[in-house]
Amino acid sequence: MVRPRKPASLKKGKSETKQHLEAREEVEQSLKGNSDLVFSVPDQLDELGEAYYKFLVEELRDANILSNLDIPILTQTSDALSKMEQADRFISEEGLIYYKYDKEGNREPKEHPAVGIKQKYLTQFRALSTQLGLSPSSRASLAEMNMQKEEDEEDPVLKVIRRATSN
Repeated sequence: MVRPRKPASLKKGKSETKQHLEAREEVEQSLKGNSDLVFSVPDQLDELGEAYYKFLVEELRDANILSNLDIPILTQTSDALSKMEQADRFISEEGLIYYKYDKEGNREPKEHPAVGIKQKYLTQFRALSTQLGLSPSSRASLAEMNMQKEEDEEDPVLKVIRRATSN
């Protein structure tokens, strides 16, 4: 699978020129769109999903990365978290194993169906959380890129080099 492309604002500029990155950042910002609707909870979520949606949006508000285009992925992520918690409740109440009887009347242990449901939504959540930057490793990666960008912008030697190459 191909690694997701980093936003231009987080690139160090080693593989692309400064002018190209600046132009790309402008285009990315124009593609981001509005963010007026992202803070309203979608109707299709259950009560638990709504709580997760509000939590995610509030936690990501300061990062200023959300737009209305992120509503579907936020909705899916919130729904996956809700379904995982519901599966956890079933497993907690009924246990991981239940018993079923075969044709001869023999008792056979079976995995509770909620285990499979939880696994399905956990897989979905992992993929979605990476896209939203919710995992510790994706946050660490974003933080490192932001810090490197700030250091590069402040470095007086790099400023001189950039001025010399832009003229």
